[in-house]
Amino acid sequence: LDADNYETDPCLKEIRRAENYSWMDIVTIHKDKLPNYEEKIKTFYEEHLHLDDEIRYILDGSGYFDVRDKDDKWIRISMKKGDMITLPAGIYHRFTLDEN
Repeated sequence: LDADNYETDPCLKEIRRAENYSWMDIVTIHKDKLPNYEEKIKTFYEEHLHLDDEIRYILDGSGYFDVRDKDDKWIRISMKKGDMITLPAGIYHRFTLDEN
């Protein structure tokens, strides 16, 4: 996927069409741009789940999604610019930044 041109990327457009993803938001996780940065970082890292699928597409930077497997163990997934992940509804997860 082309993170620099996500608005016009034909691959992303096809994924959105095929999966019927009609809504998106952009969250900039940077201490100078995200209000209440320290609070938000702690919230993102708290284990939680959603009733709907959660789709995340990294436009810049990098970080980690931790997800619980079927044996209740954490699996760490490294994410960087251009990566996309779909977390199924009901899966416990959390997110944290790395040094980048």
